[in-house]
Amino acid sequence: MNMIQKIILPFLLLGTTLISNAQSDTIAVFATKKDTLVIRAKNDTIQIGSMLIVKKEEAEKHNFKSVIKIGDLTYGVPKDGENGWFKGDLKKTRIEISAVPKKLKNIETNWWIFDLGFANFVDKSPTLYWLAANPNSLPFYPGPVMSPENFTLNNRKSTNVNVWVVSQKLNIYRHIINLKYGLGVEMFNFRFDKPISFREDIITNVKMDVVSFTKNKLLVKYLTVPVQINFSPNPTNKKAFYASIGMSAGYLWNAKNKQISGERGKEKYRGNFNLNDWRIATIGELGIGSLRLYGSFANSNLFNKNQSFIDMQPFAVGIRFSNF
Repeated sequence: MNMIQKIILPFLLLGTTLISNAQSDTIAVFATKKDTLVIRAKNDTIQIGSMLIVKKEEAEKHNFKSVIKIGDLTYGVPKDGENGWFKGDLKKTRIEISAVPKKLKNIETNWWIFDLGFANFVDKSPTLYWLAANPNSLPFYPGPVMSPENFTLNNRKSTNVNVWVVSQKLNIYRHIINLKYGLGVEMFNFRFDKPISFREDIITNVKMDVVSFTKNKLLVKYLTVPVQINFSPNPTNKKAFYASIGMSAGYLWNAKNKQISGERGKEKYRGNFNLNDWRIATIGELGIGSLRLYGSFANSNLFNKNQSFIDMQPFAVGIRFSNF
C-alpha cells in the first residue's frame, strides 16, 4: 500500500464524521507496517489499519529530517525513512489522486508486430502490350486466350500477412513527430479465379492451363524495410489519434504457385516466375487507441518489365497488432 493510498483510504471509510470529531485543527498521520483494517479510538488516537491519526503534539515528539509542503498540508519526513506525518486543516484541503504521465523515451522498440489484411492489384497493362506479349491472345491463334481477365482475383481469399520482427520509433519533435522504421516479411497470397499457372520452364513464365483448379494461388514473400513519419498529437494518451505515412522497400525472398485440381491433385511450383526483385510501396497507418489500420500501395510492377508487358501494382489494407 503506497503513501497516497494510506492517506485516502481512511477518509473514504470514515468521511467527514471522522474529521469533525478531531479535537484540533491540526492532525498528524503515521504510517505503520500493518495491512489489516482496524478502527479504534483511544486517548485522542485513532488507528485505521496501517495508519494512526494523533494530536500534533504527539507527532512533534519525533525527530524529522525534512518537511515538505503540499498545498495546505505539511509532510514531515522522518530519519528512519518509514513513518511520516501531515499537518494542516483537512477541512480546507482537497486531496486528489491523478495518474502521473509516463515519461516518454526518445527511442521506443516494438518486437513482433503482426498485420492481417486483404490484397489485390491494379492492372495497368495496355491491351496492345498484352497482345504483343501473348500472341495466343489473337483470335486466329489456336489454344487458350490470354488476357487481363485471366488475372482476376478472388477478393475474399486474397490476403496479405506481414510479420515485422522489430520496429522502432525515434522522437523528432516533442514526441509529436516521430520517425518509425523496422524490418520484417511481407506475404501476399493472390488467389486466382481462372486456371492461370506460373512456371519456370516456359518462355513467358505464365500460361492459361487446361484444367480447372479448386485452389490456385501465388504466394510472394518480401524482406521489407519500412520508413514512416509518425504524427501523435497527444503522445501521453494511448487512446488518442495518431497517423503515419512513408515508403517501404522490399526484396523478393521467394515465390510459390500452389494449385489443387481433380486431375493433378496438390501441386507446388517454386521459382522467380519473372517477378520483379524489388517492391517499392507507399505505406500508411491510422490509429485511435488500440485500433490500428494499415495500408500499402506498390509503386513498382509485380512483374519484371524488362521481360514482360504485364503491369500489376499490388495493394493491401488491414488491421495491425502493435504497441505503437
